[in-house]
Amino acid sequence: MENEIGVDQSGNLVIAGHTIYSFDIVPNNFPDMVGMINTDSVKVRMHNIVSPTIPTDAKVEMSVKHDQKNDTFLLVFGGWTPCLFIKNNTILLVDRNVVSEIVSRYKNGEKKNNSPLDSFDDIFLHNNKVSIDITAFVIEGNERKIPDNSMIDEQIENVTKSLKSALPKLKITKYQNGNNYYYCFRDYLSSSIKKRMDFFENIAPKINKQFTEKSRCLAVKQVFSAAEEFKLNKTDIAVILALLRITMVGKKTAAQLVIKDSQIYNEDKSYNAACDLAALELLFNLNRFHIDRKSDYNVSFITKDKGLALLSSLFSNAEVDGSDGESLSINATIIGTVFGDDEDLIKTYQDWFSGKV
Repeated sequence: MENEIGVDQSGNLVIAGHTIYSFDIVPNNFPDMVGMINTDSVKVRMHNIVSPTIPTDAKVEMSVKHDQKNDTFLLVFGGWTPCLFIKNNTILLVDRNVVSEIVSRYKNGEKKNNSPLDSFDDIFLHNNKVSIDITAFVIEGNERKIPDNSMIDEQIENVTKSLKSALPKLKITKYQNGNNYYYCFRDYLSSSIKKRMDFFENIAPKINKQFTEKSRCLAVKQVFSAAEEFKLNKTDIAVILALLRITMVGKKTAAQLVIKDSQIYNEDKSYNAACDLAALELLFNLNRFHIDRKSDYNVSFITKDKGLALLSSLFSNAEVDGSDGESLSINATIIGTVFGDDEDLIKTYQDWFSGKV
């Protein structure tokens, strides 16, 4: 069913006149996102609804129109949801393009132009139960390289000033150890970012092509070889991304948009791709952190990067298998159609991921 959906001044979701204080939502998946991009419409499924006018055991399924012209995406663990369905008490990870949108769109808590309010405005103008986490912004930096402490300090100062100028009441997440939190997170990521950068610079020029049955087999072997050369785990998300680039059907696929492959592939592109993957890992890890501690916070990641959103939406039905104290082991379902119909190649992938090759 089609419903009138909005947000009240307290940031609560309102559907057809029903105010909803809290809810759970089934994350949408990759086919949902492709359909939404093509039609501006998507189905959502809600449960555990807390509302004075909706029964507690009700489950709601509805079709909603996406009013952001398909250019802003709300990613969650196990998929994505339309931006309107951001939950209260959410820590909202933001990347550089969303920060730029906030700064260009608002001044002193007001929208700069008279265009109709949309779901982006509902998040940043009306929802006082959302806080912004700038970690992804800070790590990506302005210089397309792993930032040192002084660069991090400068990034934090500048982005905080810009965001507060645009939205004075905006909550920006702060951590007990201050800027040391970002230093430590940078140190934690540095090794994997460097490995992935080397991997992408090596492999991206080799997979910048349309593949035939024969060339695809060679390209997969090159990915395997590069992964071993740069000491990436067989299931590292960068390796999965490169394999998806080879097998995903169509032009400008999610994998191609994230890698931004070309015959001339420089450090800027490799760092950008590595930071995109780090942002997804930040979403997964922060989500797990709050679940383990049974906190009241939810975690989402908002981006205007369509490729990154499509890639994230591939990892549906995600579950955390465990942790070694440093990294999470995540089991996720990737829809089979993105691999095409080459059964031999899919078998090769399975053998690779299981350690048989």
